Amino acid sequence: MTNASISTYPKQYPFLTRQEFDIAAKSFLEQSKKSGEYDGDLWVWNEHEKLKGFGYLSRRLIIQKLKNDSINENITDIITDDEQFEQVEEEIEDPSTLNITDTAAEYFTVDYHIIYSASYKVPVLYFNAYRKDGTPLTNDEIYSCLVEPSRLEDIKTAGFHGGISQQDHPTLLIPFYYLHPCETATLMKSIVNTSQPATSNSNNNNNLLREISIEGYIRSWLSLVGNVVGLKIGISYFL
Repeated sequence: MTNASISTYPKQYPFLTRQEFDIAAKSFLEQSKKSGEYDGDLWVWNEHEKLKGFGYLSRRLIIQKLKNDSINENITDIITDDEQFEQVEEEIEDPSTLNITDTAAEYFTVDYHIIYSASYKVPVLYFNAYRKDGTPLTNDEIYSCLVEPSRLEDIKTAGFHGGISQQDHPTLLIPFYYLHPCETATLMKSIVNTSQPATSNSNNNNNLLREISIEGYIRSWLSLVGNVVGLKIGISYFL
């Protein structure tokens, strides 16, 4: 990935070039490291095996799903360290270590990937969810386990946040679910105020920014789309 030393803005907001995405990803990783000091929120960069520089961001979560289908809670974050993952699995096997009173609670693992779309020129959130035995969740279970009930209708009808689709992962070449990026540009435009100069409201929290900087693009985008499928971004990313 390329390095970024100063705050810059996309040449054609709300779209990103591949180089701008790399800058945004590097900045997001730095923000993740700072956030991880407080809540273990860690993302990692996965380099493309054959095309150097064409990698993606990833994060793994173990999520608790209660039987009422309306409460999703992130229990713990896991990086790609097998030893740490086994340790968390052992804790799940012993409910007393999790301090959970509902013995009927279910757990599943979700892999989230942030990948650049050359077609739409925006980040795309890919994800897969599995039970403890490795069995993937079905399409219907994805909706019931990850999507908040209040957003279910919009997602199923490809509303403002776009629908959930499935296709081969661009790098891993295995089936992954993803939030379709057709509305991402509209979404990113909706959180800025194009009538104001980018520098005039930097100290005015009452106004929307004219544009989101490259360095802040992924955290702003993910704070909007991540919640749709059970992925929350901590406030520490914005401090």
